[in-house]
Amino acid sequence: MKYLMLLGLGIFSPFCLWGGIHTAPIIIPAKTVRPIEYHQIRLYRVFQTDKNGNAIPIPFQIDERDRFGDFVLDQGPLPNRQFGNGLFDGEDELSFMGDDVGPVQVPTKWSMAKPSLLYEVRLELGGKKGAVYVGVYERNPPALIPKHYVDYHISESEIRTANYQYFFNPKNYLVVRGISIIDHEKKTAPLILTSTFYLKVDLKYFLTFQINQEDVQSSLEAYKIGPVRVLARVIFSYKFLKINFDLGMYTEVSFFSNSIILPAAIDNPFSGKKTLNEGSLFYYGFSSVKNPKDLRLASNMPAYTGGSVWDLFSASGPAASSYWVTALDPAFMIFMEIGLSPEMVKSKTLPMLYVEKEPGKEITNRSHKAQPLGKSPVNVAIALDMSTLDAGSHVVAFQLFVDNTPSAATLDTFKDLKSWQVFSRRLLPQQW
Repeated sequence: MKYLMLLGLGIFSPFCLWGGIHTAPIIIPAKTVRPIEYHQIRLYRVFQTDKNGNAIPIPFQIDERDRFGDFVLDQGPLPNRQFGNGLFDGEDELSFMGDDVGPVQVPTKWSMAKPSLLYEVRLELGGKKGAVYVGVYERNPPALIPKHYVDYHISESEIRTANYQYFFNPKNYLVVRGISIIDHEKKTAPLILTSTFYLKVDLKYFLTFQINQEDVQSSLEAYKIGPVRVLARVIFSYKFLKINFDLGMYTEVSFFSNSIILPAAIDNPFSGKKTLNEGSLFYYGFSSVKNPKDLRLASNMPAYTGGSVWDLFSASGPAASSYWVTALDPAFMIFMEIGLSPEMVKSKTLPMLYVEKEPGKEITNRSHKAQPLGKSPVNVAIALDMSTLDAGSHVVAFQLFVDNTPSAATLDTFKDLKSWQVFSRRLLPQQW
């Protein structure tokens, strides 16, 4: 079984003079803004326009992908910087924060050197519009803004933003050893104590095995620290019955400042319906500090009803390819969306939500060995029935937002992110 995961995060921007379009990160592949492609990455700068027509530089980031589709990462034991071509093209990604987006107004006043070329990137949803302006310099571009929205403290294995602290488990990157919320007074409060990965494979006429993070070896391969996004690539291996049974797992983790995005691809070598018994299960779960019943949870996912679980949710009918869960607390809010491939929808391999009415401190003493839900230190989990998963490659897109400014309206905004349209054009010199 082969898994590929990607993880990413976003935050309020002090550079925003207009209000932005939303608080989430915006990630734009080069191929979707073709007029802007094929310049040297080091020569790009991104601006918003203030009400007086001034060009205001904003933090941005361009991340290259190599010919294999992997991000080009420049630090760590096995960096792959040699596979980048130095140009913004193809699957490369331009990212910036939604609250750094300014009005649709071409800048006409420049306090720094004017770029040689200027492009407009316009974002629209319904009647709401915003834009950033991408400048390309022939040589000697102005210095980049020093502001970083997300920081990676290697020695502490910690990601830190103005919204949260995320603590890697350096012995196993499949799980975390804690997530804390940071309030507006910079005080921290634990949100998640631990997380747990679990896979049960019950092969017909053969054997059954269960594994979790303790059985999977992991190591940090490479990483990149940028002003808007931190990327880390982690590789995994699993040894079964003294044989290296390659799960083919690796994760490219993208951290922004208030959101976690997990698009994943699963390359399944066998048909679950033909080779697996019912009860074959994958889940990724958390130990929430607060009792889930106090978190104002809502979801359109079917509830996982196996084991000792409280069926808190009634599914509102399967979305065509998307499921979500939200949690709203006076100190924070969480939104998680899971998009499924058409093949998974067809086979009804749908995410199920497990919730247990116990606070984290009441379940932390449970066994940390591979255990089914109800017996492991997990009170919230997303589960997949592996016995329904067809053979082949499947795409699962996870997107998680963690924000220290709770708002029901913002939760609704997160649900609309995929509906935003992006337009780009090159501006004539007389326009700016």
